[in-house]
Amino acid sequence: MAVQPAAAYPRPHRPPRYRLAAALGGGILVAILAGSAFDLLAFRSTIALIDLAGLLLVGLFAFGTWLVIRAVDHQPEQQRRHLTRAAIVIGLALALFLFAVNLLNAELNFYGVLLCLPTTGFALFLLRRVDYNEREPWRLVLVAAGWGAVVATTLALVFESLWSFTIDAGLIPGPGEAVATAFNAALFEEVPKGLAVLLLFLVMRDEFDDVVDGIVYGAAVGLGFNFMETVVYMSIGGLPQWVVRQWLGLYLHATYTALIGAGIGVARQVRSRTRKAVAIASGFIAAIAAHFTWDAWLAYFPHPNDPALFLLSIPLQYLAMTGPFFVAVLVLLLLGLRAEGRALAAQFAAEAALPDGAILPEEVPVLSSVGRRVEARFRMLQLRGLTGYFWQRRLQRAQIDLAMERWHRARKEIESPLEAELKLRDRVLAIRLGKKPPA
Repeated sequence: MAVQPAAAYPRPHRPPRYRLAAALGGGILVAILAGSAFDLLAFRSTIALIDLAGLLLVGLFAFGTWLVIRAVDHQPEQQRRHLTRAAIVIGLALALFLFAVNLLNAELNFYGVLLCLPTTGFALFLLRRVDYNEREPWRLVLVAAGWGAVVATTLALVFESLWSFTIDAGLIPGPGEAVATAFNAALFEEVPKGLAVLLLFLVMRDEFDDVVDGIVYGAAVGLGFNFMETVVYMSIGGLPQWVVRQWLGLYLHATYTALIGAGIGVARQVRSRTRKAVAIASGFIAAIAAHFTWDAWLAYFPHPNDPALFLLSIPLQYLAMTGPFFVAVLVLLLLGLRAEGRALAAQFAAEAALPDGAILPEEVPVLSSVGRRVEARFRMLQLRGLTGYFWQRRLQRAQIDLAMERWHRARKEIESPLEAELKLRDRVLAIRLGKKPPA
């Protein structure tokens, strides 16, 4: 049997990237607190007061929870489990609080929320399906969308307000002010959205495989941001804003943040820290530039008041300003899927060559083709009904998970120990034999 390469990092429970993720998360909270405090002191903003009070309460609650856990539980494994659960509860509390603040800013536009949920949900459903090799877990897709809807919008609101009251206020109306306003929106909306993808990359790296995953998570963040932005604008402009932002421009923010995700996905696949930094920075710059072009167009070519001309100008703006960037995302996605498919096919064949491999030689061409995988599932549907169909799907997904693990391990891109691969192999064998898969 061939010697399997070891994990890239010998201590998988405490990799250095966790410290970086914690620093980023802490920095984001500090930024919201500082921005809200400045808005409150300088401009006496009611929303800033609510932000500040709520975040302080959540911080005190988190600190108290941590102290209680430290006092009553000294077993490291139990302590880690309790801290994780506490973090989830606090995170949900913070998310609900920020959502309530944003909804208050939208003048309690519950009607807009109900209208935007189906369109955004369907867009997320379609987005998740583009990664036909290994679909991302719904929990992470929804976390990404939730960040875009509540955290990114809160950061954007705080810092765009600061920019407007300081930089824009000192500019003479004209081209310079228009450019500054466009840059304000591009910078302070794309950076908070991109931080969500970066945190997913740092915290859930084993679920973040390559460029394809980066595009999916980035677009999910953009869809969440577009959801809340639509609700806010509907409180001012009514139903036309829903048509423009949930139909004509549904994937506008998704395209921008997908560029950031693509850059982070490239960083996942390169080893040099310099190259990683360049890839991530390039994604942020491309997203900010794409967003800037959209807002700059609005500054120099405002939408006409005539409804017919308005409907004509919107597609023209999408085609001219966002079209090239959307094509770039599409090309990156297709290239990523192609590279992913070739890598998985090689790992399918390598696994099938092992004496105790979890993939049979005759399964290699089936697993290497999306069409053949679907055909095999429907063949089982005809033979054994729904039970056979779902059994075949579970088996294929487990085999793809195993091949993906092998691929990252071969490139020394994975931190989990070798036992993780052995468990995935045992899982495939258990499904094949009809047994309960190992945990």
